[in-house]
Amino acid sequence: YRRTAILTASPEKLIVLLYEGAIRHLERIRIGLSAPAQRYSEQVGLSFNKAIGIVAELRTSLDAEKGKEVAQNLDALYGFCLDQLSDANAKREPEPIENALTIMRTLKEGWDAVIPN
Repeated sequence: YRRTAILTASPEKLIVLLYEGAIRHLERIRIGLSAPAQRYSEQVGLSFNKAIGIVAELRTSLDAEKGKEVAQNLDALYGFCLDQLSDANAKREPEPIENALTIMRTLKEGWDAVIPN
């Protein structure tokens, strides 16, 4: 089902799907880092990799020419999220993940408001 949704989605809907994936993996990281027994688990590591990959993809998909100031602002937000992921990974603490989650949720809400379901 997910594969079909991705293959048939508009570019705008793909962005929303990327946000959903980033949020899902950030939540898994936050939960895993909050549990001492899971901090260094394979699942947390995989979620770090996936979240970093998704945010990096969102960042590289920006069109600075068309997007101008909006693209610059998004680039800064994505850069901040990547920094927070790196910090959380190094310290194995969930607090930086909360910062990234707040940004990703806010951006997704913006897209949800303008993209029809």
